[in-house]
Amino acid sequence: MFKLTPLTAAILVMVSAQAMADDSISDQFQDGTANIADVKQTAAPLSSANQQQQGLGNDAAAVQDNATSTIDQRQSGQYNAGYAEQLFENGSTINQLQTGTYNSVHASQSIGVGSSEALQQQEGNGNFSLIYQDSQDGTSARSFQFGDNNEVNIEQTEVGVDNKATVTQHGNENYGTAEQVLHNGARMDINQNGDGNYAYGDQRNGQGGNLNINQYGNGNGTEVWQETQVTSQATINQYGNTNETIVDQSFGDNNVASVMQVGNLNAIYADQYESTNATLALYQQGNSNVHFTYQNGTNQVLNVNTTGDGNKVYASNWKGPQTGGQFGSNQRATINQNGHENIANFTQNGIGHIVKTNQSGTGNKTTISQADSYNELYFDQNGSDNILISDQRGETNLAIGSSSGIGNSTEFNQEGSNNRAYTEQVYGSDNMITVKQADTMNVAYVTQGGTGNIASVDQSGMTQTATVQQYGSANQATVLQQ
Repeated sequence: MFKLTPLTAAILVMVSAQAMADDSISDQFQDGTANIADVKQTAAPLSSANQQQQGLGNDAAAVQDNATSTIDQRQSGQYNAGYAEQLFENGSTINQLQTGTYNSVHASQSIGVGSSEALQQQEGNGNFSLIYQDSQDGTSARSFQFGDNNEVNIEQTEVGVDNKATVTQHGNENYGTAEQVLHNGARMDINQNGDGNYAYGDQRNGQGGNLNINQYGNGNGTEVWQETQVTSQATINQYGNTNETIVDQSFGDNNVASVMQVGNLNAIYADQYESTNATLALYQQGNSNVHFTYQNGTNQVLNVNTTGDGNKVYASNWKGPQTGGQFGSNQRATINQNGHENIANFTQNGIGHIVKTNQSGTGNKTTISQADSYNELYFDQNGSDNILISDQRGETNLAIGSSSGIGNSTEFNQEGSNNRAYTEQVYGSDNMITVKQADTMNVAYVTQGGTGNIASVDQSGMTQTATVQQYGSANQATVLQQ
């Protein structure tokens, strides 16, 4: 994402250099405008560079190599720039502190051993910070920003073990990103507090990664990418209005993604493509929330819980209310909705799929389609105007459901062998149940209680059994068996 270069060529021109062979200390203090502080320490086992500037348009640069060293840069004012680089270091530290507006800071640690640390703190408006670490083990990169319109970038690349990246921002319209590539046991934490924040986290080609993003405020957006990861975990928490989360865990094994949104108009886009033993847990509380999920692979698990008004769950590949879902084998999906006007649309295609759904509220709708073998469906609707449409294809399909309320409608369509359907609507009015089963050993039980209910069962094949019970007035029952 980022290149290891100075912030600008003009800012970081080396006008003077100090080279020391022994343990060394370099202190530089400047007050004014357009000052340049520059120090280079080479092959000094215990080196330290202290640079302090106050004013406008000042530049500070410190370079250390082949040492256990410390760089401390402090700048206050406007349009200041700080650059710190440590190469072939062992347990070194970089501290960069800036107060003011439109300041930039860049820290780089490369090809080192031991537990090195880079710490950046900025307070003000329009600031930019970048930390670059490569080929390191047990390192820590931390960046803190306080103010408006700030940007933070942390990049940890090449092979690394047990490295950590932390981004903390307080203010409005902040932008925070972190990237870890080819890392084992890496940890990434991004915390944002304010309005209009955007967070981006990327972990790739690693094992045992842990990525956490917390956002507080309005209009926040999050992107999490964990591709080609093994036994990694992503946790996203958003509190506020109009938040949006994108999670992608594709081409990986044993990964877990958890997203929680509390607020209004939240949206979740979750994708686990060509993955094995992946788990996706989504929780939303608020108004007008929406899910778009897509899973493809083996042994996928999806758990969805929504509480609020106007929530929707769409199984997507990619996006759209009528396509997508879980594809592969041994998938599990559980959908729980509690509120008003909830809609759940889901598709499973493969072997051994199970869907569990629960809707409680007003105006809920569920559309589920299953294909191939070993599909099962359990549904529970409690409220008014609920509609469930289930389509199952293959062998040994099972549909069990119950709906309570007014104006509910249940429809099953099963084709294959050993299909069974049990449905019950007690009590309510204007309920309708339609069950159609084809081929061998189908069984259907229908029970309705209320007024104006209609039940229709159509079975074709051998050894079929149909039992219909309706309570109330003006009920109709039609059973056709061939």
